[in-house]
Amino acid sequence: MNKVIGIPSDGPELLDPISEHFGHCNYFVGVEIDQSENLKIAFSLRNNGHTGCMEPVNDMRDRRVTHMIVGGIGGRPFTGFTQYGIKLYKGVTGTLNDNVQLLLQGKLQPLNEAACAGGGH
Repeated sequence: MNKVIGIPSDGPELLDPISEHFGHCNYFVGVEIDQSENLKIAFSLRNNGHTGCMEPVNDMRDRRVTHMIVGGIGGRPFTGFTQYGIKLYKGVTGTLNDNVQLLLQGKLQPLNEAACAGGGH
């Protein structure tokens, strides 16, 4: 079974930087990884705002995301992902590709609690 990694991003491509906060990103990008660890963009959704914290969480679930890499995330979406069984990892400054490679190498830390990256959250 392929993994789909969801990542809040500043742009829609693998070489764009990860966003520092889940709900305030420009895009939600899904990266599909096959058994040979080949990467491809599964989706790039423009974040045009949302009416509630669970809306983007439900979007990720509906797109069969299995793992999320986030720079920061609030309590409600953290709880939502946990309830849906979507594994959360703390992203690092860098590109989406950098973060996916670190996840595949086992070098990203699991996120066990909400962690906002700044911006008054």
